[in-house]
Amino acid sequence: MTQSILHGNEQQIASTGYGTVTDRRVVFRSKKGWFSGGSQEDLPLKHITSVRMEINRHVLLGLLLLLGGFFAFNADQAFFGTLMIVIAVLLLWGSPRVVLNTAGSDLRPAIGFPWTRQEASTFVKAVQSQLFRD
Repeated sequence: MTQSILHGNEQQIASTGYGTVTDRRVVFRSKKGWFSGGSQEDLPLKHITSVRMEINRHVLLGLLLLLGGFFAFNADQAFFGTLMIVIAVLLLWGSPRVVLNTAGSDLRPAIGFPWTRQEASTFVKAVQSQLFRD
């Protein structure tokens, strides 16, 4: 995100991979996923009713891939074993999911890689600070 989205005397509060928060609006990367960029939405703060961050983990699939990875190593399939273990670790680590709720009860989710958890938290805190300011 760049400064070019600011209009007039808007003040930028935070800018992350999930979007940009100003004192008047939120530019959000809705429907963002691991391998999709999603779509950029410009939402006025007065239309946003809530924001939350969740951590999505896939424990059963992660454990199955982890076991499969160890078995692949024992069968001299190091490449597939490593690949399965890496995917298992990502699934067990958990991906941050940011969900914006608007006045029309529309949920707008965005999912990031596990290592973007701090960015997601920063984005959510910035939106909350603007929603609940005095």
